[in-house]
Amino acid sequence: MLNKIGLVVVGVLVIAVIMQYQYASHLKEMVAIERQAAENAQQRTQEARQQTLEVMDEWEAAEQRHRMAEADVKALQEEMAEQAESYGALRQRIQRAPASDDGPVSPVLRDALERLP
Repeated sequence: MLNKIGLVVVGVLVIAVIMQYQYASHLKEMVAIERQAAENAQQRTQEARQQTLEVMDEWEAAEQRHRMAEADVKALQEEMAEQAESYGALRQRIQRAPASDDGPVSPVLRDALERLP
């Protein structure tokens, strides 16, 4: 009877060892899966970081172009204001000139001169 009990105990221990081995194998598989998931997440994070840096560079370039365009618009506005002052002074000079200074002018030229800003 002692032999039977010994065999049963040995059998239970063998089953316990097999189950522990299977459980350990399962845990190793789970660790490998989680490591792969972590590596994939790190790769996606790195790609997202790279895309973010590229977008930030594009944004910076767009802001620079915007600042340059604003400066160009301001310069043009100043130039147009100077031209308007010059045209205004010229127009006043023409209007103040005596009629005796007028001479015959072709209709096409007169029309073009009158249409100047």
